[in-house]
Amino acid sequence: MIDILGGAFRDILFYGQVHAEDVIEMPGGTGYNVFAGLREIGIESVFHCAIGDDWPFENLRHVRGKSGIFVCRNETEILAVYRGVNLDPPVEEIKSKILFSTFECGGSTFEKYARAMKNSGGMVILDPSPVFEWKKEYADLCDLLIPNENEFESISSLEFKKVFLKLGENGGKYIQDTVEISKNISKKGKFPLGCGDAFDVAVIYGLLTGKSPEKTLEMAVDLGQSVSFLRGSSSAVVEAVKTAKKCFFKTTEK
Repeated sequence: MIDILGGAFRDILFYGQVHAEDVIEMPGGTGYNVFAGLREIGIESVFHCAIGDDWPFENLRHVRGKSGIFVCRNETEILAVYRGVNLDPPVEEIKSKILFSTFECGGSTFEKYARAMKNSGGMVILDPSPVFEWKKEYADLCDLLIPNENEFESISSLEFKKVFLKLGENGGKYIQDTVEISKNISKKGKFPLGCGDAFDVAVIYGLLTGKSPEKTLEMAVDLGQSVSFLRGSSSAVVEAVKTAKKCFFKTTEK
C-alpha cells in the first residue's frame, strides 16, 4: 500500500489550432494520474486530495468549492492551471509506510504529510511540481526525488539521497551519490502531457517490488515513452499501463 498526496484537476485538452479539432475533458493532475496508474496495476493506494463539489467524474469525496482546472492546447503549451480546492485538502491519517507527493496541494500541506510519514519511520517520495513551492528545509523530509530537468536545476545545489531524473525526449537518469545511470528513449511521440506522470508510476512500482535502480529506470523511461503516443492525460497513463502489464508489470492483488 502507498499514500498519495496530490492534485485532482478537471483536465480540458484542446487539439488543433485556434479552432480546435477536438476537445477532451477528463480527470487529471499528477496525483490523480499516478493514483489511476497504480490502481490499474493493482497496487492499493490511498489518495489524499480535495475535489470540489462541481467535480463531474468519479465518486470521490467532495468538499465545498471549485475543482482545480488544467487547460492545455496541442500538448505543448499550458494555457492555465487553477489549483482551486487542491490548495485546501483536509489532513488525513496516513495508512502506509510510503508517501508519494507532489506540490499540487501546496508546500505547507506536503510538509504536514511528509513530517507525519517521517515520524512514523516511513519513506517520502516527492515529484517537486510546481517547483516554486520548494523550500530548502524540505530536503530533510525527502528520501527520493523524481523531478524533471528544470526542477532539478532549481534545487540541485542541495544533496539528495536518491534521484530519478526525468529528461523528456532524452530519457531519464538515476543519481545516487557519485553513481549515475542513464537510459535513452528509442522513439518520440507527439503527446508528452502524461509522460512524466507515467515515469512516476513506474518508479513507484519498481520501489514497491524491489527492482534494481537500473530496471526501475528502464521501466520508467519505457512507460513514459509509450504515453507520448497517446492523447489524453489520465487516460493515456492508464492505457500505457494496461499495455505494459503484458511486458513488465505484474498485476498485484488489491
